Amino acid sequence: MLKDNALVLDGLNEAIAGSSDCGKLIYDFNKVVEIFKDRDGMNQDEAVEYIDYNVMGVQGNGDGFIMMYPQNEF
Repeated sequence: MLKDNALVLDGLNEAIAGSSDCGKLIYDFNKVVEIFKDRDGMNQDEAVEYIDYNVMGVQGNGDGFIMMYPQNEF
């Protein structure tokens, strides 16, 4: 069950991995990268930079969301 203020990112529905027990959507980082690469013609570095600044930058809106990173990214 999503919170009423859960943040839904436009155009990234294919990257939704699920929802958390606290009512936030969980987005798969690798899928988000691929969407920006395929849809917007970005390369890997451009997509990652765009996500870091523009996507993660909206975290403070509403109840936010969770970005799921691959384990080897730590």
